[in-house]
Amino acid sequence: MRKPFQAFRELMRIGFGAAPRHATLQFLTGIVFEVSVPIGGLGAKTIVDAAVSGDLRLGLGAAVLLAVTVGAALTSVFYYVHCLFTVQERASAVAGKRLMRLIGGAEGLTHHENPEYLDQVQRIREQQGQLSGMVNATAGVLRVGATLAVTAVLLARVDPLLLCLPVLAGVSFWLGKLSRDLAVRAQEATSERERLRAHLFELGTSTAASGELRVYGLTGLLGERHRQVSGSVIGQRNRASWRGAVLQAVDALVTAVGYIAAITLVMVLAVRGSATAGDVVLVLGLAAQLSSTVGTAVRYGTYFLVVLRVGGRLVWLQEYVAGERRSPAVPVAVPATLSSGIELQDVHFGYPGAKDGRGVLAGVNLHLPPGAVVALVGDNGAGKTTLIKLLCGFYRPDSGRILVDGVDLADHDTAQWRSRCSAAFQDYARLELPVLETVGVGDLPRIGDRAAVGAAVERADASGVVAGLPQGLDTRLGTRWDDGVELSGGSGSGWRWGAG
Repeated sequence: MRKPFQAFRELMRIGFGAAPRHATLQFLTGIVFEVSVPIGGLGAKTIVDAAVSGDLRLGLGAAVLLAVTVGAALTSVFYYVHCLFTVQERASAVAGKRLMRLIGGAEGLTHHENPEYLDQVQRIREQQGQLSGMVNATAGVLRVGATLAVTAVLLARVDPLLLCLPVLAGVSFWLGKLSRDLAVRAQEATSERERLRAHLFELGTSTAASGELRVYGLTGLLGERHRQVSGSVIGQRNRASWRGAVLQAVDALVTAVGYIAAITLVMVLAVRGSATAGDVVLVLGLAAQLSSTVGTAVRYGTYFLVVLRVGGRLVWLQEYVAGERRSPAVPVAVPATLSSGIELQDVHFGYPGAKDGRGVLAGVNLHLPPGAVVALVGDNGAGKTTLIKLLCGFYRPDSGRILVDGVDLADHDTAQWRSRCSAAFQDYARLELPVLETVGVGDLPRIGDRAAVGAAVERADASGVVAGLPQGLDTRLGTRWDDGVELSGGSGSGWRWGAG
């Protein structure tokens, strides 16, 4: 129970933290709106009984009650809808920010080679919108609970056997849960194929890959692969949907039988004189409304469980990222300047989950003197990039040590160490920001410092490039934007024509 409660608490914290006043009002107005329906039925019963008995005073009092109830319901539903959308909009922004921080906040890169992690993240991305829905789901469950409670009291006053109607809500909820579980299992079983489908779509529509796709004629092949994978995913999920539809049909049948039985019972009671005409009207109204209430109960109950499941994945992600934390509790300060340099002692490393079981680096011993310029030269796959990633703290050696002025790199604060590092990787990121910020990210505290960025551009001998841009440092990079420009990648291109 600890995990579901933790997931519930985290998602409620997101909703109430994003819009506390609106979340509270959503609960209150939702309950007022739902309870007004059975209370309105009581008012209608009283009016009918007053008309039959000729009690004008009772009839007028019931009419006033009915009018007040209808007014409260109309007012409540207006504020309820306003609060619902406000909470979801603000909570969605908070949840998105938290996901970005979690997915991008793990100190290492090991999780990117972990299929379980990738599948969980894929599932969270598919259902990201649900992370903002716990307030709505909980408010819906409470609304339904309040309606069923008031309805049960009113039905029991007519005949205790009518309490079987609210009990049927439990059967409907159970059938709805089974239906939803089928859909969730299908979604989880197709997570990896869904990742592949998304990858093929992204590849087939990517601007970066458009040249290769056309030169090699890959558009058709990728489209066919995408169709096959999509068919597999959609087919399995559709089969789950059809099975769920059968369960929902059973639910509708059970509800219909319960409605017919309730009407039959109250009619028998009325004929025998054990129930008034108002009781017949009341049961007719409540039984009809109960069908809608049961549907709402199933919808909100299953929705609550779905949101809770997604919240469980969020908690899993939080714990995973916390477990990936590399910085020690009491880190050693990173030296302002190196005195003896960086030394690798018998470093061994292999990427997690490597199919061949071999390590990329084996017994590497290396000394990097302070102030030296060192070139790493070797064949493809020799481990040059891997070594750089180890020096950046993305991974830790499987064995051996990396010493910084004689202190193990693992004993330093990772964020502080990286603030002193610069790197350019083969799979570099394209930051489509203004040039000022694209350069400024190298020294984040001074990202908007024009003088510091200008000096960095000057040191890189790139002043001419910036001067040639339409708005200089303020020019946005990336041709996807109206005022954006594209810079050369700098690596050049190659071309060859011929057979084979």
